[in-house]
Amino acid sequence: CLSLAHCLQEPKVAGRRGRSTSLKERQPSRPQNERANSLDNERSLDTRCHLQIPRKTVYDQLNHILVSDNHLPDSIILINTSDWQGQYLSDMLQNHHLPVVCTCTTADIQAAFNTIVSRIQRFCNCNSQTPIPIKIAVAGAQHYLSAVLRLFVDHLSHKTPDWLGYMRFLIIPLGAHPVSKYLGTIDYRYNSLFQDAAWRDLFHKPEAPVIVQENPDVVSRVTQYMVGANGAHQLPIAEAMLTYKQKSPDEDSCQKFIPFIGLLFLPSGDSDDAAPMGSSLLSSTPPQVSPALKEATPTPPSSPSVNASFCAYSSSGQAELMGLQVDYWVAPTERKKDMEKRDSSSKNTLKCNFRSLQVSRLPLGGAEPSPQPTMSMTVVTKEKNKKVMFLPKKSKDKEVESKSQVIEGISRLICTAKHQQTMLRVLIDGVEWNDVKFFQLAAQWSSHVKHFPIGIFGHTKGPY
Repeated sequence: CLSLAHCLQEPKVAGRRGRSTSLKERQPSRPQNERANSLDNERSLDTRCHLQIPRKTVYDQLNHILVSDNHLPDSIILINTSDWQGQYLSDMLQNHHLPVVCTCTTADIQAAFNTIVSRIQRFCNCNSQTPIPIKIAVAGAQHYLSAVLRLFVDHLSHKTPDWLGYMRFLIIPLGAHPVSKYLGTIDYRYNSLFQDAAWRDLFHKPEAPVIVQENPDVVSRVTQYMVGANGAHQLPIAEAMLTYKQKSPDEDSCQKFIPFIGLLFLPSGDSDDAAPMGSSLLSSTPPQVSPALKEATPTPPSSPSVNASFCAYSSSGQAELMGLQVDYWVAPTERKKDMEKRDSSSKNTLKCNFRSLQVSRLPLGGAEPSPQPTMSMTVVTKEKNKKVMFLPKKSKDKEVESKSQVIEGISRLICTAKHQQTMLRVLIDGVEWNDVKFFQLAAQWSSHVKHFPIGIFGHTKGPY
């Protein structure tokens, strides 16, 4: 599993991982808000970390694809090669001379994205016409796409709005991938390529098979997608604000703003039902770290910090239920707007013991996005076990111990632990954050970068 490198010598960014970016790649501009300011500070500090060094291979592959400032390639394929799935896919595609860039660390991903943005800028400086959108395929699990999403939001927050049309991202799932699963519900051709049993059976295994069958035809599927995905689907970007414990004793807490397009999951660690809807998200990450990555990954600090990791959470052992208070606001419908004008307080509160909590930015059931930006929340709570010794029907008590509830149309949400000393573990699009005091979610990112452009064949749900 791919882990974001950690700069131990910078106490002010302790626990913040993987934000090194070459500042010379960016045009000087004033940050638009405190989110951009925070990202700037992270990047400038992390560039000093000697662990954040991209491999020369990444630049060699990029230079082979981006050959001229006057011409941009039609497509680039970014692959997470820190696990066997990416290594296998990259070997297959490179044998057919497809434009592959292999990334093993966060520094590799950042170097690749920085270079692509820089070359687009050079093209715009040398040409009067608007560039045709570059198709950037992102091959990996959900956590890999999350790293690309953060870079997209970070860079384009400093660009003019027309930049939102210069890139289009193609999703090639290698392992658990809720966003890919969602795309399969709105695009029949995409579903047939990347959500069928043959593709899942090959790429969702935690370990490489001894003998890999030629079926499915991996190269053919990827090529069909790269050539035929000429439609665009705008996935809305939500915002998570984490307030977490800082390593430095001088600071009580820090905040971090994280964009996400898929799922936020709060597991309790109860192995029986920690992931009611997110089990597919959490079960397919390879458990071993590649040898190349071990050299670039230091031991996490023992003191409290936010550890961003590309490893999806795997519940182990028994844990206490989470005592949480969840305040959420439901977006008003046309009927409710008049009523809510009279009552400005539309807050709802859940305060109980949770087994798990999941928030999704993806439209439920493959539905088209609603006019208002909203999220849906799935909670599993544990009811108190009624121990009545003189009644023989004890088995029925266990059946009602867990209660699941789905709440739709949420515009904003705040989650805190009942006890201040309790720290939360949060997974955002497959990336784990630890020692979180509380978090706040908004259904829409605050800058002008509000959507993530996905390449699809078209909005077709299959033959009828």
